Amino acid sequence: MLAQKLARSLSCRSASSPWMRYLNSSCSNGSSAAGSSSARAFSAKSDQWIPNCSMDTDVVHGGVVPDEETGAILTPVYMSTTFVQESVDKYLEKGYSYSRTNNPTVKMLEEKVAKIEHGHDAICVSTGMAATASCINAFMNAGDHCVITNCSYGGTNRICREQFMRLGMEFDFVDFTDPATVEASIKPNTKLIFSESPTNPTLTLADLDAISEIAKRHNVLHVCD
Repeated sequence: MLAQKLARSLSCRSASSPWMRYLNSSCSNGSSAAGSSSARAFSAKSDQWIPNCSMDTDVVHGGVVPDEETGAILTPVYMSTTFVQESVDKYLEKGYSYSRTNNPTVKMLEEKVAKIEHGHDAICVSTGMAATASCINAFMNAGDHCVITNCSYGGTNRICREQFMRLGMEFDFVDFTDPATVEASIKPNTKLIFSESPTNPTLTLADLDAISEIAKRHNVLHVCD
């Protein structure tokens, strides 16, 4: 009954009503033709079911695709550990096998973060240290060098000194409040610049734009915690 009342209410609203003006401006950046009295309907199968949105709308709806069977707008919390595969030949055809590697709920969050950050993609993990360890594991090998802030989180400091150094990786802990010091610490085998801003717990700040420019000039990846 409530759904029917809402449907009737929307169908009766004019284009000049505050609600319709909001929909037109939010979902099409104000480009809707004046006098239009109908809201556009989008297929739930589309990856961009509300195209050409402002950033404000993307923050809410980015990465969200309505459920094809129910029409539900919000992505549910998928608690499944594993996902049924139709056959060996069609393994991962739907994109999901084991929640530790990929999960529909987490995927929605990753797409939303990528939209907000204007990034190519995103990977979401359960803890900050999981993200830190993943970055160092992914981008450094034995013999590689990292320039890292001398005011890093305690867990970051310990894992670099007690685990990664023993694996043959090099770390120089320097003052990141001065970008020139960061650049002077780069070596031929530097693969990573690891900043933290604001730092935990001293809230020391680093000029991330300046450090990113330094990293680009030296073809080194810049990671910020």
